[in-house]
Amino acid sequence: MKGRRVTLVRPTEADYELIAEWLGPASPAAVLTGDTGEFVTPEDLKRYNDSGEIRQFAVRTLDGTTVGTVNYRRQGPAGNYVIGGAIGDPSMWQRGLGAEAFDLLIDHLFHACNARRMQFTTALYNKSVLRMVTRAGFVLEGILREYQYLDGRYHHAAVWSLLRHEYYDSLDEQARRTPGFTRPDAIPESAKAEALAVLCDHLRRPQAETSIKILLEDAEAEAAARTAARTAGAAAAAAALTGAVSDAVSGAAPAPAAPAHAAPAPAAPAVNGESLR
Repeated sequence: MKGRRVTLVRPTEADYELIAEWLGPASPAAVLTGDTGEFVTPEDLKRYNDSGEIRQFAVRTLDGTTVGTVNYRRQGPAGNYVIGGAIGDPSMWQRGLGAEAFDLLIDHLFHACNARRMQFTTALYNKSVLRMVTRAGFVLEGILREYQYLDGRYHHAAVWSLLRHEYYDSLDEQARRTPGFTRPDAIPESAKAEALAVLCDHLRRPQAETSIKILLEDAEAEAAARTAARTAGAAAAAAALTGAVSDAVSGAAPAPAAPAHAAPAPAAPAVNGESLR
């Protein structure tokens, strides 16, 4: 992720050493952010990052010098994030480096990770960060009373949030106010339109192969196969029926023939040589 002044990169071993130093209790950056009141080791930071518990980015100037860190972690339902970080070297404060680093992180979470909500907490004695969040469009959600301990007493902290639609509203506002403003897209809209045109041109060709076309061709082939199977089955059934009828006719017994002449009546017995008739 690259801006006009800084880039955000995955930390190296040397970066983890610097970040651990910046977040230590004696660090001016840790005093202002109130991120930790205990020592944190480079190994701890790397373990948190590798596990996804707290994702770290090293903030580097364009000449490659690591000057700070920003981080995020998931909290609550999907799409909710808590962000933090600081410019570690006091000589690099008041140059807009931290503001741009947070802008890049917010762009990444909303525009690339589909974030729904971003939350940020700052002590009420941190003037620079308070100026940054009020100008960035964050909404004040509440005050954490006596939340940070510094210089022998407790201080209040403020909880700020930015929702997805508020983020995109701010991009639209910047586009209206700033000539030449471009959204933080990984691929320009013009390139996306050109890619879609390539697909449309392909679909307009009659010989274009698509999954839908292949699906329709397969369905037509299956329907034709089923029709052929039904036709063959019907033909076989008709042939079998015809054969059965033929066999029944040829195998029946012949009917008895009618007599050609009637049999003669038997002669009556004779009595005394004369017939009884």
